[in-house]
Amino acid sequence: MVLRIFSRVFIFLLCATIVHSQTVEPGKSYVGRAGDTFISEDEFLQRFELLPGLYRHRKPQLEQAKLEFLYSLIAEKLLVQEAIARGLDADSLFQASFNEVRKLILRDQLYREEVIQKVVVTEEEITRGTWEAQRQLLASFVFFDKKEDAEFVRGQLKRPKDFETLQLDSTMKALRDTATVIWGEAEPSIEEAAFKLKPGEISSVVQAGDGYYILKLSKVQKSGYYASMQPTGLRERVASKIRLRKEEARMDEFVREILKDKIGYAIPEPFKLVSKSLTEVYERQPSQPLTWLTEEMVKEVKAKCSSRLKDTLVVVGEKYWTVGEVIERLNSARFVIGMNEIKRISHRLNTQIKVWVHQELLALEGARRGLDQRPGVRQQLDMWSSHYLAEFMKEYLKKRVTVSESEIWSHLQTQDKDLVVPQVRIRGLRTGSIQEMREAMFEHQSGATLEALVDKWSNDPEAKGRRGLSDFFSITDRQPVGEIAWQMQVGERYGPLQVPKGFLLFELVGKKSAPLQKDTSLIARKEKAAQEVLRMKQRKLLTLFLAQVGEQRGFDIYQERLSQIRATPTPMMTFRVLGFGGRMFAVPFVEKQLEWLNVEPPQGIVLP
Repeated sequence: MVLRIFSRVFIFLLCATIVHSQTVEPGKSYVGRAGDTFISEDEFLQRFELLPGLYRHRKPQLEQAKLEFLYSLIAEKLLVQEAIARGLDADSLFQASFNEVRKLILRDQLYREEVIQKVVVTEEEITRGTWEAQRQLLASFVFFDKKEDAEFVRGQLKRPKDFETLQLDSTMKALRDTATVIWGEAEPSIEEAAFKLKPGEISSVVQAGDGYYILKLSKVQKSGYYASMQPTGLRERVASKIRLRKEEARMDEFVREILKDKIGYAIPEPFKLVSKSLTEVYERQPSQPLTWLTEEMVKEVKAKCSSRLKDTLVVVGEKYWTVGEVIERLNSARFVIGMNEIKRISHRLNTQIKVWVHQELLALEGARRGLDQRPGVRQQLDMWSSHYLAEFMKEYLKKRVTVSESEIWSHLQTQDKDLVVPQVRIRGLRTGSIQEMREAMFEHQSGATLEALVDKWSNDPEAKGRRGLSDFFSITDRQPVGEIAWQMQVGERYGPLQVPKGFLLFELVGKKSAPLQKDTSLIARKEKAAQEVLRMKQRKLLTLFLAQVGEQRGFDIYQERLSQIRATPTPMMTFRVLGFGGRMFAVPFVEKQLEWLNVEPPQGIVLP
């Protein structure tokens, strides 16, 4: 069964299957078609389940939500095909936007292949981890900045009791303290050394973080957290923690290996300029725990760097980022500084650029390996490409919508019938045929006045009696004459213009403006009305365009397949945590698009 019409009450029609140019992949099931694109069950389910929705726990609402979502997905696919037909897929802005997502997905796939797939957690590791997790250790330690100091002191500790009587030289940078070592929470090297000790034993020198430790195990206790878990849950938690640690170690190893021959650095002079400008701007902000970079702050930073915005700041492989591009990246990342970090902005900026450079180089490595040709990656990229192309097609439509003065004032009049609207006064000549108008215009060019031409050629008795002169009338009236006249200067002429009962040539005689200068609230109302009318016209154009494209390209809903899909009733918005840092939406958002289904496709061309 194929569903072709949507309304509050679903109408089902039996339709013949149409053969289209797109090849349907063997073994795949499809729930719908939009033009020459078929929508697979896999894509539908993935995008439907990973986006939020209301009342999906109720069976009727779930089925309606599935149907509405599929129609909206069809609208997206239709827009994509129209975007490609207009060459928007070759637009540099589209390619830049899509390439950013492509890089995220590429380095995530690189992480999967070089880290996740190469990490193995053995049964022996899980067994040992499960046993260790159920204990927590109380330990004393001495921390040293320098390895040689730590090794010297360790050499003095011959017996366990020496640890307690140890006297530290005041010239050493050392610290004594105690700690509770909980499995999975301490630094791996500290944890490994501590769990090898028996009560009273002293460890060798252990490197961890920025220093060196000597540990002495004081006491072993039962872990209240891990010991209270059920065996299955404990095993899963331990296995997960071991995998995470091994992935971090493998990631560090791989990043060092892959980046050692890569080019990526910041140029000192422009770096100092940006750092200094950021510091000055942040210092002027009100004191608060955290301060995010705002649009206004970005403008200030750019103003301070105005002479160098196009200079290269960062080199990454064969690419480079200018000062202006780096500032925009900071803006997009919502660069944040803590109250006590303002004096260290240079360090924070360097760290941020280092992360970006590493991520860029990893994405380039993923592209070099052709990871975007993996079937799973290709499917993700296709989804995101469709999303961006559809959004660019919407913007393409929006840019072709304009709002006239008369439309704005008409909208304001619907809210206030007593509103004073701008007015115009014209002197017009209306003839019954284009031939008469041409002859009248020829005489006009030969010197005849417009008043004389009205006497001779006008087919409007009332206007003829007034020698073509009108009263003042609102620019929202007599369209399109009122709007055209408002755009003219007094004394200018326009025409011939086809109007009811003939053709019109007119001259603007006078204008009366609305009292905007005297009514400041009216200025704000007019600006708001302009935005409202623009949004309404843009939405209407999109609706008419989709209705027409849907009629021309065709679309189908495979209702039987759709009803068989078992979707999760729990609404969610899912983020995808990316390998090598960062996150993104798990799938592209599908905007609800249903109005076009209840609109009669227009006969004329909506958009060339």
